[in-house]
Amino acid sequence: MSTGAYAFLYFGDTEQLLPAIDALTAMPELRAWHAVDGHYHLAVALREGGENVRDALNELPGLQHMLFCPVQREPRGEFTVESEPSYAWLTMEIDREKQTAVEQALEALPAEQLPALAFGDCGAVAAVQGPTFEAIDRLVESSIRPLDGMLRVKRDWIIDLTQL
Repeated sequence: MSTGAYAFLYFGDTEQLLPAIDALTAMPELRAWHAVDGHYHLAVALREGGENVRDALNELPGLQHMLFCPVQREPRGEFTVESEPSYAWLTMEIDREKQTAVEQALEALPAEQLPALAFGDCGAVAAVQGPTFEAIDRLVESSIRPLDGMLRVKRDWIIDLTQL
């Protein structure tokens, strides 16, 4: 049973980001959203992971692609993004046969480094924080990507739209 969901949204036309953000903030299922730079444009944390929520997201203006990840287990939940340090969202594809070991290894990482961590059919989703982008890269390359059973890690930097 899903306890929520994470969605990662890519828009073909970035002019549609502001109308999409307006639509997101009107959704009662919304926990948080972050503008990101990388594979997607927006990362969204949701209170529900049902088909009705997925359908509502699919209706966002300009949405071209979505990774929708219903959550079965969320050992670490909400966090607050501040101007310092740096943050990124990770989406991780995990070998199903090694999922338990990978989950245990991720949970063993300090909550200060992974303030949000969730598992589900998509594998794992995590927010990573560090003093710099380089520190986050080092953590991903030394402690996450090499895990036996980790098939793919995608990193999307959380950006502060007010700083652009």
